[in-house]
Formats: sequence, structure tokens, C-alpha cells
Amino acid sequence: MTMQYEKKPLVSSHWGVYRAEVSEGKLIGLQDFEEDKDPSKIGYGIVGTLDSPTRIMAPMIRESWLRSGPGAATELRGSDPFISVTWDEVDEIIGKELGRVSKQFGNEAIFAGSYGWASAGRFHHAQSQLKRFLNCLGGFTYSKFTYSFAAAEAMVPHILGSFREHLNTTTSWKSIAKDGELVVAFGGIPIKNAQIDSGGVGVHIQNAGIRAAKQSGVKFINISPIKTDIENYTNAEWLAPRPNSDVAIMLGIAHTLISENLQNQEFMDLYCTGFEKFIPYLKGETDGIVKNAEWAAKQSEIPSETIKTLAKKMARHRTVI
Repeated sequence: MTMQYEKKPLVSSHWGVYRAEVSEGKLIGLQDFEEDKDPSKIGYGIVGTLDSPTRIMAPMIRESWLRSGPGAATELRGSDPFISVTWDEVDEIIGKELGRVSKQFGNEAIFAGSYGWASAGRFHHAQSQLKRFLNCLGGFTYSKFTYSFAAAEAMVPHILGSFREHLNTTTSWKSIAKDGELVVAFGGIPIKNAQIDSGGVGVHIQNAGIRAAKQSGVKFINISPIKTDIENYTNAEWLAPRPNSDVAIMLGIAHTLISENLQNQEFMDLYCTGFEKFIPYLKGETDGIVKNAEWAAKQSEIPSETIKTLAKKMARHRTVI
């Protein structure tokens, strides 16, 4: 390591690791971490936000509420100015409000709505601290799952048995480059989505992984309304569906595979549970709607022949979805 790096400490953020330039105790700049060959540029924005005029530096309370208490001048919400108060003042106000709401409405009326990754460290994790505190007061109403994964956290366990286990054991780019032949990307593979991770990213690898797969001969198909949701160097075939019609396309593919006897039955017999219940739904026996490629085409605005061709490509090649 050179003297240049010895003088500049490492800092970690959700967007990656950087070398910090500090002057008189103040962060004045960030430099790329020398071990990260594809650093995110998003992290540089941290420097300007620390003392930005748009940053809220103290507790703020709506003026009418502060002057007259809960329920005051609700018609002014959105136009009422906010007044800065000290932490000692807001501690006293919050304490009284928690007592009032709990006594008048019960603890279920207290919503622990703080959500977010907060600090990459765990002690300062806002959700954990808030909920530990409110549990000491008798409990609260909390949210289920996350806005990041949304409905997937509730639905995927019914399909794959587990959400987190599948998420944490996804196929690596190294494996795709070695053994894969076709990548079908619903929603594309936007590099911007791989620049961030809870707890920080030491080295960004997705860009290099996609390039390695492409160089090894893997083909890409981008199913997304946005063509740039996948990198240009992949030369991906682009299918632009109507937004939110992904599942319809998947069902159309599945129907094509089953109706033309292209499915890997050995795999399904070994690894799939409940397939016998899925087939009647796919064929329309349970709801009167046959989920074939023609039906999927009406939902997605992707031609039925294109959906059938895609299904046959997936049957012929070692495919990653």
C-alpha cells in the first residue's frame, strides 16, 4: 500500500468503500477504493449532503401542532411551516404523546414506522432501537416485510418454499459463464441496482460478471419496457412488454412448454411440489381462462409467436431466469 492510501482512511457506505479526504475534521471528498475495479459514483454524493441546506439538522414540528397540540388546524397540513425545536424539547413532547396515545387508544395505535437501512452498523440501526424502546412501553403496531421486495416476500415462499434462502443462493455469474447458455432477464439487469447493498459493498462484481458471461458465449434476452435495463455490450434481444405483465408472459411460456411436451419432467418430478395443482390452473380448468401464449399476448402486447419461440429457446438451452 502506498503512502497516499495510508494517509486516507477507508469509509464504508451502502454504495461501496471509499478513501476519505478529511480536513479539520470535515469530510471534503471521497476517492475510489483501489481494490474496487467498478466503483459506484453514487457514493460521491455523500459529501454534499452532510451540510447541505436541504438537510434537516434538528427536530421539526408543524407550527399549529406545536402551538395548539394534537389535531390542531389539520387543514393546514402541507402548508403549515415547521418549527425547529431542541432535542430536550422533542424528548419531552414525544414522551407525553406516547403516554397520551397509549392511555387513550391503546398501544396498537402507536406505529413504529421507521424503515430503512440507517447506518451500516447495527447499534445505530433506527428500526431496532425504536422497536426495542417501544417494546419497553408495552408494544406497538409494526409493518410486515420490506418495501424493497414488497409482495415477493409474501408470495415467493408459496412458489419456492423460501424467500431468503433462494435470494441468498442465487446462481453466481461465475457459474453462468461456465455452464449457462441463455439468460432471460425479466426487468433486465440494471447495473445501478447492483451498486448498493445493506452493510456496504467492498468490490462491485456484477458488471464484470455479465461481461465474462457474454465473452463465454452466453446469450441474453431483456424483457422490460426499458431497453437500457441491460447493458448494450450484451447485444440482448429486447422484448418490450406492457408494464406489469411479466407473470402473464411466464404463464404463456409455461403453457407452451406443457402443451408441446417440452418440459423437463424428470426435474419436476424430483424438485417440484404441487405441480398437479398448477396444471389445471394453467389449462383454465379452475377458472375458465387458458393461460396460453395467445392469452399472454393480449396481456403483454408481445406477439404470441414470440412468446412460443422464447419458450422453445428456453427448452433448448441451459437457461437462467
